[in-house]
Amino acid sequence: MKIHFDKVENAVGFTVSNTKEGETTEVLTKAVITSDEPQFYQYIAQISTSFLNKNDICVDTVYQFLVIIHQDLSADIYVNDFQVVSEIVVKKDITKGDIVRESDIADIKSLKFPEIEIIDTDKIIYCFKVGWKFGLFFDLDRRQPLALNDLYQQIGALYRYLRFQYVYDLIEAKPHFEEILKDGWFPFIALLGNEYRILIEIYQDKYDFSNRLSNFVNSFDKTRLEKIINKWWNKQIFQEKQQILEAGVKAYLIGTDQGIINCIKNLYSEIDGVIREQYFKNTGKGQYVKTNDLLQYVLNKGLQKSGADISLFFPTQFFEYLRDIVFSNFDLGKRKFDLSRHSVCHGIASATAYTKMKALQAILILDQIYFYI
Repeated sequence: MKIHFDKVENAVGFTVSNTKEGETTEVLTKAVITSDEPQFYQYIAQISTSFLNKNDICVDTVYQFLVIIHQDLSADIYVNDFQVVSEIVVKKDITKGDIVRESDIADIKSLKFPEIEIIDTDKIIYCFKVGWKFGLFFDLDRRQPLALNDLYQQIGALYRYLRFQYVYDLIEAKPHFEEILKDGWFPFIALLGNEYRILIEIYQDKYDFSNRLSNFVNSFDKTRLEKIINKWWNKQIFQEKQQILEAGVKAYLIGTDQGIINCIKNLYSEIDGVIREQYFKNTGKGQYVKTNDLLQYVLNKGLQKSGADISLFFPTQFFEYLRDIVFSNFDLGKRKFDLSRHSVCHGIASATAYTKMKALQAILILDQIYFYI
């Protein structure tokens, strides 16, 4: 549905406080808002009155609409059935026409409207539904030209947030996130989708915790792991280490205590090796480089690949996870030697620290690094 207005009001934004005549006030001209925020309902009611109600559109039937206000104050409104294309990073090889599931998405870069012309003098309002929530974006200040690439990226970021809000909510709820991190779990790209939801539920509801967590780990069988690692060989650094990495994964699949120990001994050193060798390929340095420099390199690569710190790559959080968990130091005097790259490679970690959960996490860490570099 497309509706054209010959003339609309020259809206520039929404006031953020009560103000008397003649006084100065602030106006919100651009915003990214979700239906979790109270102001969403205030703004959307006024937008509906101005653009939807006048055309007898039943708002109960609307799941998305786009308002484009032109420089001459004419406007076009698109409701529901218009094409929206999201630019995503995928976790696996896909062919044209394949269905894309949430579990196939590694990141969402932008959201575009390929059949609708938008120019840099236009004002924009876009509202859309994801699940049982809405997102609202508006940019009503045209003292500066509309930056179209920024527009698409900002709308894409809002869509990404709503689509994967369960991850963002966990990170914002620091105690829960820190508890999961302490056990070695991260919102790994490989897990995003239903698997990470299950993991969150296990930690939020501790009923039968050990058995449920064990069942979760055991669900990563040969078929599931092959879906993760088969793509690794597309990158030179992983291809060069294929024989070593496959040996570690095969040891994991044996499932015995010895297999798990061999898996961790193998893969924890290769986490360091993959980063170090790729760092050397890119910089020419590596022999005496400090661990923190290697981790900073991973952070920078993650930011470059994702384009934003709030992307599903979570580069800053992954840097902290590598620094504080994976590459944490041991202290023999205090008998502190949690399983990490250092405690494993220096032979300090106790036998009880070599668990199937930690072995699986080693595979997932390498997979995360694959997406970064």
